[in-house]
Amino acid sequence: MKKPINAIILIACTALITPATAQEREGCFLVDSKGTLINLRHLCPDNSQEVDIQGIAEGGVFEVPIKRKEAGIAVVDVTFNENKTYEMLFDTGASGILITSKAAEELGVRIFDTATSTIASGEEMEVGIGTVSSVKVGNLILGETPVAIAPATADEGLKGMGLLGQTVYGDYDVTIKENVIQFKPRS
Repeated sequence: MKKPINAIILIACTALITPATAQEREGCFLVDSKGTLINLRHLCPDNSQEVDIQGIAEGGVFEVPIKRKEAGIAVVDVTFNENKTYEMLFDTGASGILITSKAAEELGVRIFDTATSTIASGEEMEVGIGTVSSVKVGNLILGETPVAIAPATADEGLKGMGLLGQTVYGDYDVTIKENVIQFKPRS
């Protein structure tokens, strides 16, 4: 009796399978042959990088709205720990995420290390290193992520905004348009 049931299950599963491409980036989803993203989060709950499928442009391109520009640099909203949103500069030259000391305090980030960081002017500054439980920019969600924390003396120079760097978008081709930033998976 088991053999006919196994055969029926195998046939049913084969009929449900549609051609799909392997994932081009981390996340718990697949893209079928029509470019439709299918959320598989329920199958991999421990995944550190999730994808919010709503609002992803055709072809799996993430779009992040630009709020305004500061000295020609795009300012975007970034949500940390699923509940605090901050304006941040989308810094194509930054290797990581730099948050202000005020944001670190509000988020309850504990410093576990320090590092010396070189900023665009060539000046070096000592930064704290901590982690946040999540980072969301547009429809891209990262799980636990390291962040650098600017010293309180730098908060004014940053105009109260942190820097969003390659930790978030380093695996994507980035196009900065007039009103949106697009992250396209690398193939």
